[in-house]
Amino acid sequence: MTGKCKSKRRLSRLPEGRERMINLLIIVLRAVVALSNALIAVLELIRQFID
Repeated sequence: MTGKCKSKRRLSRLPEGRERMINLLIIVLRAVVALSNALIAVLELIRQFID
C-alpha cells in the first residue's frame, strides 16, 4: 500500500472540517515551496548577469 493510500485512510477518520483544514495547509505549504524555488531561480539568474 502506498503512502498516499495510508494518509487518505487516516484523513477519512478525521472530522470534515479538520480534513479540509489539513488539505488547505498542504496546498499552502506547496505554494510556499514553489514560490521559494522560483525566488531562488530568479536570484540565480541575477547572479549570472552580475558575474
